[in-house]
Amino acid sequence: MDPRLSRAYGAFAGLALGDALGMPTQAMSPEQIRAVYGRVTGLVDGDDSQPYAPGMPAGSVTDDTEQALLIASLLVRGGGSSSGHVALDAGDFSHALLAWEDSMIERGSLDLLGPSTKAALERVRAGEDPLTVGGLGTTNGAAMRVTPIGIAVSTADPEVFADAVWSSCQVTHATRQGFQSAALVAAAVSLALDWPEASASDMTTLLWKAVSYVDSLPERGAWTPDPDVVAATRRAMQLVANPASSSLECLVEQIGTSVASAHAIPMAFALLARDPSPRALLDAANLGGDTDTISAIAGAILGSVLGVEAFDPAMLTQVELISHLDLPSIALELLALRAASEPATSAPEASETEDTSEGASPEEPTPASYTDSGVGRVVLMGQILVDLAVRGDALPGPGGDVWTVDEGMHVGGGFNALVAARRMGAEAISLSPIGSGPHSSLIQAALEHEGITDLGPRIAGIDNGFCIAFTDRTGERTFISTKGAETMSPASAWADFVRTMHPGDVLYIDGYLMDHPANREAAEAALRVLPKGVRVLLDVSPVIGIPSTLPSDGVIVSMNHREAQEIARQRGDASVRDQQCLQPHEAARAMLAVLGRPVLLRAGAEGAYFVRSCDAALSASDTDPSYIPTPRVEAIDTNGAGDAHSGILAASLAQGIPLKRALLLANCAGALSTTVVGPASCPTREEIEAAADALEASNDEE
Repeated sequence: MDPRLSRAYGAFAGLALGDALGMPTQAMSPEQIRAVYGRVTGLVDGDDSQPYAPGMPAGSVTDDTEQALLIASLLVRGGGSSSGHVALDAGDFSHALLAWEDSMIERGSLDLLGPSTKAALERVRAGEDPLTVGGLGTTNGAAMRVTPIGIAVSTADPEVFADAVWSSCQVTHATRQGFQSAALVAAAVSLALDWPEASASDMTTLLWKAVSYVDSLPERGAWTPDPDVVAATRRAMQLVANPASSSLECLVEQIGTSVASAHAIPMAFALLARDPSPRALLDAANLGGDTDTISAIAGAILGSVLGVEAFDPAMLTQVELISHLDLPSIALELLALRAASEPATSAPEASETEDTSEGASPEEPTPASYTDSGVGRVVLMGQILVDLAVRGDALPGPGGDVWTVDEGMHVGGGFNALVAARRMGAEAISLSPIGSGPHSSLIQAALEHEGITDLGPRIAGIDNGFCIAFTDRTGERTFISTKGAETMSPASAWADFVRTMHPGDVLYIDGYLMDHPANREAAEAALRVLPKGVRVLLDVSPVIGIPSTLPSDGVIVSMNHREAQEIARQRGDASVRDQQCLQPHEAARAMLAVLGRPVLLRAGAEGAYFVRSCDAALSASDTDPSYIPTPRVEAIDTNGAGDAHSGILAASLAQGIPLKRALLLANCAGALSTTVVGPASCPTREEIEAAADALEASNDEE
């Protein structure tokens, strides 16, 4: 079977199978489930005590599958927008839902529309415009039926995708929660259909990508006091990442299993991240609560990743026969809609993707090692601690004393670069070790607030460290740091994650980690298993941390002028004596000779220099460092400027932005960040791009 058809069919098959597995236990407590069924290990009849499906034969589906099939039929039948994009017509959808409920009543089913949905649709039946009835449902009703849209609509155009999802929500679940929940499920299914050679090991990455994608969409829907579904899903995924909180009992206690969107969708994502196999559907069926919907959503996503072959063929056949389903035909028709609406693609010209000259400058086409058609993630391999920021005239001399102004407690270290990456809209992941204590709690709260995925190892019995960050009257900063949990990564912790990274991802390495034996060992181990195509941005930091296992391809080593001079002093090579590092452009060329990797040298207000080749066979123009300008600003606090620079550069590379533009954006971010007090002071993407546009315009005029 064609892989994409297998996944599309698998999405519907997983939805129906999960629905049928959860049918006999829906709305029951875990204790009731155990008393009536023991543990559900396959398809079983609904017990007479079942609140919604008493006596239903094993393999029967519920409203989850039936409403999904209703949406599929409307899409295939031609219900769409005037623009030609795949979407539901509000009137057709409203009347189809009413007709569906009427048929359910005739069949004696108790699985009917919810009260808020019912009230909105009855107003439509009475003649009101479906777009004005404003169904304010925050339950999982929109998410349970959205799988066909995930199959039929690509995520390539976020606006088109969001419009399609919204068309399935706006009549009955026109709330922020309704849209978020449906978008999460549809995005996961749609992204999976485009995933190259997906396997169970890709599940967590795909789920996080779906969360980040939906988080980046503009808000839709009415405000309600219910929890944010994207934030709840992110917390659920973080629970699963920690073995201490990944048991089913803990997930039920911390996430919930009700019909609320902020319970059901996070639980489905957590179950799949915990066990990306059909066992997740059985786990859902035994949790209690809205078991059929949680299991159906988990099944739809699982099938879209692994294909229909992941499911027991005997059980699937039973579901299709009992419920009279023709899922392969439906999947094929939805794929035809997707193919018709997807933008035509063609192979890029060689000049757009390759660089045959080793001495290419940022003005030339970006080399293949720095570009990828997919949008990657920024992953921090480093450490996060807490900054105690103070400001004074100057540091005291030995035995001296000075008064300072308290500028607050801030989460710092690698956190600042991840915040910058988020400003660019990139997905950001922290692998920084997290301890236990007030600093650790502050770090976790800051990561969650910024939408940064926290996958760092947990270190028991010690808090994260802190740093006294002193800024003098010139804006220069000095650090005095302590060591805590962030310096104690287990030997294989980073390697376990890094080996799952994909081409297009950017591994941002904070050189400070090399100053701590445990982190140095963990970093070296991770770099040995780094997959091909993952790019690396190393900021050597003031401690000059350079891993010995640094790859030779797809790497940029970033440093400031002072750090370059220190490297020259440490290496003691006659070719890079201090005299050859007096000027930034000379230092950049010298560092390339020492490190054998492309070098980005940041020179503050003087701009930056990038050089990638020292081949003696090339002309001087090919090996000269390329100059990247920077905007003129009045700096008041340089704390975090380098982090802003690195974070924006990493995010730009992850998003496929050409290297020349990425370097300019990074320079602008670093400069603008110095105009704001505080370490995590990266400006917005709009501000950065405006500054870059102004610099490009001024250079064009010259």
